[in-house]
Amino acid sequence: MQLYAIKSKLILPGDSLAARFVEALSVARLRVKNGDILAIASKVVSLSEKNIVSLANVKPTVLAKRLGRRFDMHPAFAQVVVNESDAMYGGVPGVLLTVKNGNATANSGVDRKNAPRDSVIPWPVNPQRSADRIRRSIDQKLGKRVGVVIVDSRVTPLRLGTTGLAIACSGFQPVRDSRGIRDLYGRKARITFHAVADGIAGAAQLLMGETRETVPFVVVRRAPVELSSRKGSGSMTLPVKDCLYMSQMPRPLVTNTSR
Repeated sequence: MQLYAIKSKLILPGDSLAARFVEALSVARLRVKNGDILAIASKVVSLSEKNIVSLANVKPTVLAKRLGRRFDMHPAFAQVVVNESDAMYGGVPGVLLTVKNGNATANSGVDRKNAPRDSVIPWPVNPQRSADRIRRSIDQKLGKRVGVVIVDSRVTPLRLGTTGLAIACSGFQPVRDSRGIRDLYGRKARITFHAVADGIAGAAQLLMGETRETVPFVVVRRAPVELSSRKGSGSMTLPVKDCLYMSQMPRPLVTNTSR
């Protein structure tokens, strides 16, 4: 598998990601091939869709103020996290453990890094729709069949540091079912699924970085996937009751029934 980090000039709210990607490709003197996967940072997807929240316009509720005191967070920021979450389980100073779109993630994916001043950036409103739209646009502009994966960073239980998380993908199946395949000693795998999209996201996130790298795109070549004509992708998430980690958690502190 080969990965190509594609630097870009600063992406601003409302910019066309397809246009910015084609422009950045030209500067990098790289051409996309059929079968490539385009990994895109979730933050620039949100920026292009103008999904930005000004904290000055957020009125914290009593709950957000209480969470802010308990977990050392700005009340307005805590309010955005609550608004974006499906459920919230607790936290540590500065970070709340939430479930967002079926993913256990920090702060509902809301981030201050590289956001316009006094603002925060949530995940795209509908990441799957965004991935499908971007893939269709890239296919049309470049005349190539590509896959798309939208990438954010996550933390792993009891591990220090972030890795990549695929919050949506388009054009290929994100999970490979390995059940029934025999190992080197002839035993059949019983419960193994291979998180292909997350693996690609993890590799791409190493090049994207977390701060000033200006690498919103990574072209992934010869990934172990087969592109399909389907717009959407299969499920990448588990119900809480079936998750090794989250099934052991106490009941959530907050469940957002309005989402």
